[in-house]
Amino acid sequence: MRRLAALATYVAVLLVAALATNAVAAKAPPAPRRIAAKGSFSVCMDISFPPMEYFATPGSTKPIGFDVDLATAVAKLWGVKAKFVGTAFTGLLPALQAGRCTVVWSGIFVTPDRTKSFPAVGYMKTHRALLVQGGNPKKIKKPADLSGKTVATEAGTKYVDALNALDAQLKAAGKPGLNIQTYPKASDAVAQLVVGRADAVLTQDTEAAFRIGQLKGKIEIAYLYPQSDTFGVYYRKQNPAIGPGLRTAIAALKANGTVKRLANKYHLPLGDFGLKK
Repeated sequence: MRRLAALATYVAVLLVAALATNAVAAKAPPAPRRIAAKGSFSVCMDISFPPMEYFATPGSTKPIGFDVDLATAVAKLWGVKAKFVGTAFTGLLPALQAGRCTVVWSGIFVTPDRTKSFPAVGYMKTHRALLVQGGNPKKIKKPADLSGKTVATEAGTKYVDALNALDAQLKAAGKPGLNIQTYPKASDAVAQLVVGRADAVLTQDTEAAFRIGQLKGKIEIAYLYPQSDTFGVYYRKQNPAIGPGLRTAIAALKANGTVKRLANKYHLPLGDFGLKK
């Protein structure tokens, strides 16, 4: 009798576990039809923007970072594979337009001029930052202090537009403008700051935090812009199902704790994702 009772209990436990598994599976959002049919989606990514996307060591061919992990988590939720296509930042949207990838997921801002051509799904807020040498020898405390200074940043980004606008503003006020230097990668711009060829670097708080940890004492944040930007995933208008699919998948990953875990892994503020500690 005891054996029968134990067996019944065991079967009940298995049944509950199976029902729970099925419930979780039922909640998993389906992949957009075209992606499900193919069994994968490709991601154009400039793999030079830590901690969002980067290579752990020189010569590595496997990208790591928050965006990589989040895209992989979305793929797992959809039951497909994510494939990453290394692409220079200036070539990201042209590559998407040409059909070389399904989405662009690469720490790229959602902006009105870009969304005229490509829809986007935002997934986190972030702030721009001015990096300077450790100790701030040039006493840069705000953007206006860049007057007459050399500022480095990554080519093809909205940082270049912002610096050009500041340059025009300073000159209109009768002050010296900026000497703006652009480089293919954010890491190249930071390198110019470290060796003294640039007085400041305009980048993002995510990149800044990573570089400060990497180059202990050599650089610091002089100014954090109060306004926020939104990082987003871009896709083609011809694939409209991708937008709702991504929103549902990212919402599910927030609900199940994946986004929080990844944010903690890469030391990103939970508030940037609308999450609490």
